[in-house]
Parts: sequence; C-alpha cells; structure tokens
Amino acid sequence: MLGYYAALMEFTPVGLPDPAARWEVGGDVTYLPPLSLSDRLAGFGGTKAEDTNLCPVFPRLRASLSLGAWAIEAGWVPPVGVCHAQADMVSGAVLRRFPLTGPWGAGLRASVHYGTLRAAITCDAAAVADPGNETCFGGRVSDDRIIPFTLALDGLLTFHAGGAVEPYLLLGVRRDAVRFDVHYQTPWGPLDQQRLTATLTRVELAAGAAWRAAPPIRLGGELYYAPGAVLTVRFRAAYAFGRTR
Repeated sequence: MLGYYAALMEFTPVGLPDPAARWEVGGDVTYLPPLSLSDRLAGFGGTKAEDTNLCPVFPRLRASLSLGAWAIEAGWVPPVGVCHAQADMVSGAVLRRFPLTGPWGAGLRASVHYGTLRAAITCDAAAVADPGNETCFGGRVSDDRIIPFTLALDGLLTFHAGGAVEPYLLLGVRRDAVRFDVHYQTPWGPLDQQRLTATLTRVELAAGAAWRAAPPIRLGGELYYAPGAVLTVRFRAAYAFGRTR
C-alpha cells in the first residue's frame, strides 16, 4: 500500500520542458486508481482495511526553467484540504539533454520528492460512528500521516523532428522510503501511535509526449508504470514565457 502511493506521487516529466530557454509555470494531475480491499488490509496484522481511497486525482503545481541542454524543474502540493486530505509536498528535478542522430535525443533526469499527507486513514468519521466497526466505533477521528521520500534517476529517449510534438520513453530506478504514522484516540483510552515503514527500490517506465498547442501553451501526457505498484496516467498544462528560439 505504501509503495503504491509513493509511486503515484513520483515527480516524473509529464511532457518534457521546452528546450528553448524559457520559464514554464502550470500544473499536473495524476489519476489515482482505487486500491482493492485486499491491498488495503494493512492494520492490525493485515486484518483491517485502511481508508485510503480518498481522491481520484493527485494534483501538483510545477514550474521549469530550460537553459538549452539543461532544465530545472520544481513541484509543490500546497497545504490545501481536498477530498478530506491535506498534503504539503515539494519536488525537484534536473534534466540534461544529449543529441543523438537526426531527430533522436537522449536525456538523464534526477528527481526528488518529499512531504506529508494528512488524512483520517485509520478511522474516519463514518468508521467512528459505525457500531459495527469494532476497531473505530466510539473513538476520535484519526489524524494520520503518510510521509514519502523518493529519489529517482531516469534515462530518456526523445524524438523531435521540429514539429509541435515531442514524444519520449523513460526507464529509471526509484528509491522510496515511506512512513505511515497512525494517530488515533481509541474509545477505551490509550492513544494509538503505531508507525509503519517501507523502503523500496523499484524500476519505473513511462511513455509520454509534450505538445506545443500554441506559442505560450505547452501540454503533456504520460502513461506511467511502476511494476508491482501501479499503472496510471498523468496530464500537464503549462504557460511559457521568456526568450524562445
């Protein structure tokens, strides 16, 4: 379960920054496929389903600065409550492009992601009000935290024949250290402060494209696959300004 959400929060390109020297500001959104009941059985020795299917999407603000062969990217999920959850997360990446033969190119991208997601995952309002819920009934709504820290190194193969579309393939490796802190006041008195942790090293693959829809508008899409974790799609929209070629 923790590896699933770490993969969904990964800071992938979602359409490469424009190689012209320019700023781009915008955002991206990742689709969150709901976890099955069996995948959510994490509490009490794998007998209790955690309430993790909170929102269908994961949004993020992002900006990039392209300087010819180099690009610097930053992402931020501001602490605004959405879907009964509140995240405060930052991401960063550095991309270096390398020309190959003709329209083909390559890239090397290093990224980092860190932050906190707060939500009532252990016992939400419905669970504490449900007499049939032997774990949560009569307690207080939990204030749980998921804290991911991810480092990734990706190689890219790009194709740009001078048109408005630039497709790419990505293959990389990701190192996740994810922590899940429980904070739940039980009805019988003691405070439940269990901590679940997972440290994972996984391969990641993606296929995507960037599209210059208009001189100031750049769109992106990406099919992302983390084996053993998730298959999902991401979309990006950005407004570009500054010097262009």
